[in-house]
Amino acid sequence: MKKFRPGLISTFILLILTVGIVQGYIIEIDAPKTIVKGTPLVVTGSTTFPEDTYFDLLLYYSKYTASEVGRIRIITDKTQLFRADFDTRHLEKGQYKVEVHNIMSDNELFVEQQLGSSSTIRRIVQITDRSDEIQITSPQKQPQDQALTISGRMKDIGDGVLTLRVFGPEQFTYGPEQMITKKGYTDNSGEFSTSIPVSIPGEYQASMSDRNGYIGEYAFVVTSITPEMTITPTPKLTIEPVKTPDTNTTPPTPVPVPPSPTPTKSPLTLVSAVISIAGAVMIAGKKNR
Repeated sequence: MKKFRPGLISTFILLILTVGIVQGYIIEIDAPKTIVKGTPLVVTGSTTFPEDTYFDLLLYYSKYTASEVGRIRIITDKTQLFRADFDTRHLEKGQYKVEVHNIMSDNELFVEQQLGSSSTIRRIVQITDRSDEIQITSPQKQPQDQALTISGRMKDIGDGVLTLRVFGPEQFTYGPEQMITKKGYTDNSGEFSTSIPVSIPGEYQASMSDRNGYIGEYAFVVTSITPEMTITPTPKLTIEPVKTPDTNTTPPTPVPVPPSPTPTKSPLTLVSAVISIAGAVMIAGKKNR
């Protein structure tokens, strides 16, 4: 049996260590190939970088030229596993890619060429949009004093089931509610309607899905009711001017008062006087005889 010389063993160990150093650190990311707009784009991964290493996960929209639409900072921990969720509600349907950038470990910047050959730092994702499969027929703006009505129809579902969840202001949540759709008379679309009690004005998001997964989110606005104010008309105050005497006015001409008529003696009184005198004369004549 041949024995290995100590020198050969040392050389072999050194060769293994050298290969490990040349291979470098590894980062691997994974993402779904296709998702529906509105569902989170979940990117998971692992790395051999030590704890507290950090790097950026960038999301690009690659329609014509790549444009950044999202960025999440990853900081490694002892598990060397990581996860990032990108919000896709505001994104257009189309092709996207996720990439690793700006790797910093022990104050050293690493580039892709320094990583191990088994690293995967790029993934292509296709985002589809199903929101146009549902047509909302209830008003987008509704008053607060009524229940929020969500009505519409979905293409090609016929008699089926939709799952509804509603989110609103002040952490309002509702659902899940199973809405049964009713097949239309003219096509295979399914009509649905439900009413949800709400007490807070603001914007509400109705999220819908079916057995094939997420469909879309639909916005509604609940408006507050302003009480009508009754205005009582104020009576108009009329002030008449005070008349002041005119000092230049000529005093009125006094009206002459006619003199009182002189009283006349009655004829009867005169006759009585004559008779009295005649009587006195007759008495005096008799005495003289």
